Amino acid sequence: MPRRRYHRAGLQPVNRIENQTLALAAMFQAAALVNELAQHGNCETDDFNCSFDSLFTIDAATTREALGDISCLSRGFTAMVSYLGGENRSPGRNIAYYLLSMLKISHQVLGNEGLSEKLLSGLQRIDSSSSEFNMSRHSVINKIDGLYQDCISSLSPRIIVRGEQNFLRNDDNAAKIRSLLLAGIRAAVLWQQLGGSRWRLFWSRKKYVATAKKFSSYN
Repeated sequence: MPRRRYHRAGLQPVNRIENQTLALAAMFQAAALVNELAQHGNCETDDFNCSFDSLFTIDAATTREALGDISCLSRGFTAMVSYLGGENRSPGRNIAYYLLSMLKISHQVLGNEGLSEKLLSGLQRIDSSSSEFNMSRHSVINKIDGLYQDCISSLSPRIIVRGEQNFLRNDDNAAKIRSLLLAGIRAAVLWQQLGGSRWRLFWSRKKYVATAKKFSSYN
């Protein structure tokens, strides 16, 4: 997540818009899945795994390696086209809120070396423990949940998840939501390092939508 691990040179973008689109799709996917878990209490396992596993691709050489197979970002491409293309305005509001919140938090992560190092060491420690002790998926998710609460929950503005209270009170569901938020923040850091910004999101939205549709056709 820190700059020294996800710097621009190391990611070697071939086409800037394509790489930004991949990172943006990862943000949209995390936001869409958070919304689904909060509103309905479940989401597609493969989509969740794609977002969650990206947290541990710390030394990725390319954007695709950092975010996973293009095919596993299909949920993100769909949400991205739906929202940026103006095809869906609800629950687009929630998705937009989570997306902008991830961007605000990612600015703080990029600007705080101590926080970046704490997140990096936490992810490395969890990854190492997972392999060494053969931890279950459930246990790893709970570890990431703890890392989020330790590093992100105290930042301002705090991300307020909107949904059904019975789903939000469920500890397992809440842990998945925080894990997805962290994955989205990580993708937001990556997007900014690839030249993404809120102004670029506004002025280049048609290019992002067209590129997302092109990637979707590969699936």
